[in-house]
Amino acid sequence: MEITTIIGIVVAVVIMLLGIRMIMKKPADAVPSLDSELHIDPDSQTPVIPRHVRAQLAKQEAEAARVEPSLSTEKVENATEQQEAVEAEPKLAEPAKETPKAVSPLDTPVVDEAEPEVAKADETALVAEAKKEEAPAAEAEAKAAEFSLNSNIEKAEISEFDDESSILDAHLHEQKVVDDECALANAESIISLSVFPQGRALSGEKTLKVLLKYGLRYGELACFHRYSEDGSKLLFSVLQITDTGMEGFDLETLSTEEVKGLAFFLALPHSDVQNAFDTMDSISRLIAREIDGIVYDQNQQEFTPQLREFWRHQAIDYRAGQPAEV
Repeated sequence: MEITTIIGIVVAVVIMLLGIRMIMKKPADAVPSLDSELHIDPDSQTPVIPRHVRAQLAKQEAEAARVEPSLSTEKVENATEQQEAVEAEPKLAEPAKETPKAVSPLDTPVVDEAEPEVAKADETALVAEAKKEEAPAAEAEAKAAEFSLNSNIEKAEISEFDDESSILDAHLHEQKVVDDECALANAESIISLSVFPQGRALSGEKTLKVLLKYGLRYGELACFHRYSEDGSKLLFSVLQITDTGMEGFDLETLSTEEVKGLAFFLALPHSDVQNAFDTMDSISRLIAREIDGIVYDQNQQEFTPQLREFWRHQAIDYRAGQPAEV
């Protein structure tokens, strides 16, 4: 071979070796650092931070966030300020939007596209931790404000009531007067009438409807009572007649029972005896007509007009301490 050919081959080999070395060797200014320019992703327009740079940022954040847990408000505020400074640092380093430089595929470091989201998640966790440390202090202050008493509020003194109540005394007096004037409480004698339905016993439901229809109301002694128009005086009362005698009404079982008869009775002495007897006589005959019954006096005789006049005079002429004639 000729010398020139050999020299040419050697020179070519040397040039190839130098080229390979230059390709394999990274330039010194291409090594990414915290001060180097950030690469911007053209699709998302967000900075792409290399892994080792993110590690340095995370290290700085960890050092800045190393604050001992305390309920002191000042320490929490300092930690928050440091956290805000760390969050603002990447934004300061971010340059204005420029057209990204063309980078050789061999010079572009391999990075993870999810690394910015991971960094943001770490920052959010640090902020949440600082807020958790601040929450107990706020709750303690709120509870203290809630259960604290205002010392400026005037306290009212409650004295015992030892005086007499005129309203209560008047009510009790009125009730005593009503009880004293009640014909049943002062009854010395009675005049009674009986009404028996013909054919069969009267149903309890029918009995209740008839009594209510003619103004009688259920009251004391389990009787139905008829009062004067102003409701101030008891005129007469009604009981039911059973096989054993006269008994009161049980409203809970009356609708399922049968009533053999009704007993009307007027208590003597009575302050309005004439009106009471005439009302009892009239209503007893109306109810007898309603239930297809017959009226009898207290001697079990049919209540004829002659007996009506006789018992009417007996009631009107009655004097206290003198029993009614039979």
